[in-house]
Amino acid sequence: MSSIDFSVVVPVYNSEDSLRELAERLDATFTAMGCSYEVIFVNDGSTDASLGVLTDLHRTSRNVRVIDLFKNHGQQSALMSGFQYCSGDVVVTMDDDLQHSPEDIPVMYERLLEGYDSVFGSFDTKQHGIGANLGSAMIRSVNHRLFDPPPGLKMSAFRLIRSGVIDVIKHVRTPFPYVTGMILSTTTRVANVTVRHDERRYGASGYSFRSRARLSRNLLVNYSALPLRLVGYLGLLASVVGMIVGGYFMVRQVVGGQAPAGWTTLIVLVSFFSAVGFVMLFVIGEYLSRILRELGGDRSYAIRQEML
Repeated sequence: MSSIDFSVVVPVYNSEDSLRELAERLDATFTAMGCSYEVIFVNDGSTDASLGVLTDLHRTSRNVRVIDLFKNHGQQSALMSGFQYCSGDVVVTMDDDLQHSPEDIPVMYERLLEGYDSVFGSFDTKQHGIGANLGSAMIRSVNHRLFDPPPGLKMSAFRLIRSGVIDVIKHVRTPFPYVTGMILSTTTRVANVTVRHDERRYGASGYSFRSRARLSRNLLVNYSALPLRLVGYLGLLASVVGMIVGGYFMVRQVVGGQAPAGWTTLIVLVSFFSAVGFVMLFVIGEYLSRILRELGGDRSYAIRQEML
């Protein structure tokens, strides 16, 4: 397959009303730039007419490709599946709801040509609800904690990535992918460009506070040992408290001849330390289950059909 200038990967979930306009605006943008391109739409288990719209776009445009997944796997997994089919020198990732403007791609590309491997769109004002903004802030905090990005870098799902970085990312086999983390783990030559974030005109966002909180949890467990360390500290603290309490009652018995004040104290202590032990076992079990899945080489998506 011959190389082209741009590959655009768009995860699609219940966006039947915005897809045609998105395809038209992408075509106008790359035509104005004088660049060849392909758009890879990944239907991520949509329950509306999105697949039908994508099928029509594929039939009428030689630049449109469609990957249809068996079920909803999430944005990150949908991107990973799309990366497998990219042939462009530069890969663009963006949402399907028209809040990311295709007309900003040339500005981001100019920044990429300054020698960067990836450029993230930085939004002047985000047109999200309070819950989504809180979730985004949570993910941003986790990103800075785990991946140590360059100072001031703002991450988003609207980004340009050189094909060399994509070649590294798409060979990572993990059931819990996170594209931004993979980029930052691959290269430090990343930058921002300020772009606009348009209001959502169709439907409701599929990225709720709950989904963002789930992503933050997966980041902490899969890309860091922080939860394990916290549990270790909790176990150490519990041990210290247990020794202090035991020593206190021992002193009372030896010096004053006083027995502990009944079974209530004993039951409370046993319950407390049992709870700590169960928390430790839960976290360790979570890590072990994910390690086993990693060793099994699971992919995070399953493709039903391809329209290439």
